[in-house]
Amino acid sequence: MNSSNAKATHLVLNDAADLEFPDWSGMKPHHIKMTPAQAFRWNEEMLSLFPRKKLPAKLEAERRCNVEFVL
Repeated sequence: MNSSNAKATHLVLNDAADLEFPDWSGMKPHHIKMTPAQAFRWNEEMLSLFPRKKLPAKLEAERRCNVEFVL
């Protein structure tokens, strides 16, 4: 065994029994069965709750079309 393997064996979590986890027993189940159409509508509804991320000014300027069209 080389020295790097010997160091790795000392990296054991000794106090794992003392970890405290939150009580999730009162949570509502989140595994609701939906059709693909219902899931799409739900995703769209969730996305509408958050404002769109504003583009950087340089990118916004590049996306605008400032060319004058003459017919």
